[in-house]
Amino acid sequence: MLQPSEVDIQIEVAVLKNRLDHIDESIHGIRDQIEEVEQRVMRLERTTYMLLGGLILLQVWPSLQGMLNTL
Repeated sequence: MLQPSEVDIQIEVAVLKNRLDHIDESIHGIRDQIEEVEQRVMRLERTTYMLLGGLILLQVWPSLQGMLNTL
């Protein structure tokens, strides 16, 4: 059975380090994408709550007008 030479081992280590670098870059890219999606979701939540508040205000507006007119 052939034993790997020192050069073969160094080449294999270099290849594995290169793969690790690519994986690391991919992970950073995915983290950035996740952060962007989280920001979008937070903006959507804010918008949704503002719209919901507006709808509630529109629902109670006639009652508020009636109460203000009786004052």
